[in-house]
Amino acid sequence: METSKQTRRISLAVLAFAALACAAARAEYRCDTPQAPEDRRACDLAKEGNADALRQFIQRTAPIYGLYYYDYVNPADLDRWEAAQKHADTVAGDAR
Repeated sequence: METSKQTRRISLAVLAFAALACAAARAEYRCDTPQAPEDRRACDLAKEGNADALRQFIQRTAPIYGLYYYDYVNPADLDRWEAAQKHADTVAGDAR
């Protein structure tokens, strides 16, 4: 019975460590040093400020590369894009 508890504790510790390692791996901003061609393409789209094109590229290539949108968008870009979208919505609403 004691071995079963110890095995369970070890399994839980390994699982927790794996979850933390995965979260840490996703926390990086990939455009600091883009290595692969798909990273460079996603970074180019992010630098252009084309959020829709970046999202479409990542969704379209997800089964192949497994890219994650927020690895390529820093918080400042995201805030800027959201502000631009709100402004565009306001201007479109005023035009009606």
